[in-house]
Amino acid sequence: MTHFASVIKQKALSLGFCDCGITDCSAIAIEFIQAFEQRIANQQIADLNFLTKNKEKRYAPQLLVPEAKSIIVVLANYYQNIPYLDNGNYKIALYAWGNDYHQVIKNKLKILQQFILENIDKNSINRYFVDTAPTMDKYLAYRAGLGWIGKNTLLHGKEGSFCCIGLLFTSVILETDQPYHNNPCLHCDICIKACPTKALLKPYCLDAKQCWAYQTIENKERINITDKTNKQQYIYGCDICQKVCPHNRDLPQTTIKEFFPNKELTLINDGQIEHMTNETFNTLFAHTPIKRIGYEKMKDNISTITRWRNLKSNI
Repeated sequence: MTHFASVIKQKALSLGFCDCGITDCSAIAIEFIQAFEQRIANQQIADLNFLTKNKEKRYAPQLLVPEAKSIIVVLANYYQNIPYLDNGNYKIALYAWGNDYHQVIKNKLKILQQFILENIDKNSINRYFVDTAPTMDKYLAYRAGLGWIGKNTLLHGKEGSFCCIGLLFTSVILETDQPYHNNPCLHCDICIKACPTKALLKPYCLDAKQCWAYQTIENKERINITDKTNKQQYIYGCDICQKVCPHNRDLPQTTIKEFFPNKELTLINDGQIEHMTNETFNTLFAHTPIKRIGYEKMKDNISTITRWRNLKSNI
């Protein structure tokens, strides 16, 4: 088991993942379940009703893939320290500049799955998930020893929090890693103070309906945060709580070429964004996560930021 775990981790790193850990399929710790249930009870998940479905599988990973004995957890670093990403009045969350992380990570997990079949157990059952199944990904990553969950509710690994999580459930019994026990966030609340919409109500507690990422991505209605003093400039997602985090300084750049932005997107200016056509939207964001929200939602996001900026310029 020890040898197999090491071989799998080496293969994961060779595919471009920045870290890989292994945990078992035991139930989620009760304190995490209670915190999740409290958010639902307090109506802090907005209209993300999928979070209330299949909770029995979310809380007991064994039920999601009954044959599984181990969960391989991988992290994909998407961080890029490129000046043009912060130019202009309209910003896009860093993870969305390149190809859709769902497909990028799935493609790599498919290779890892095949590697297990060919080199470890040809009869094994393996299923992979990237942010699309009822799983508590951040908790499983923590339990697999890949990092800690910060006060901004994001996983912080050895290459910072600008990472996406992938899971591969396997019937192969593998040696598990120890949970990450350090928590460097204990005496820091910079992320909470920096949140422009005050969505971080307290440490480890996010009100989704106040979160700017929710408003610009998942909210199907018009943006309903109207405070004209809001300093937000993001037209898709938000990176502020990550940018201010002291543990995200001097991070290594991603080595995954699919996360590099396309040239056309790096050259677009404010005027072109404000007058974006449906054709331009489809061309610029064809392979990115942004494509999913659609042209009309993007136009609404842009018009909201434009309106706020004009209001502030008149104050």
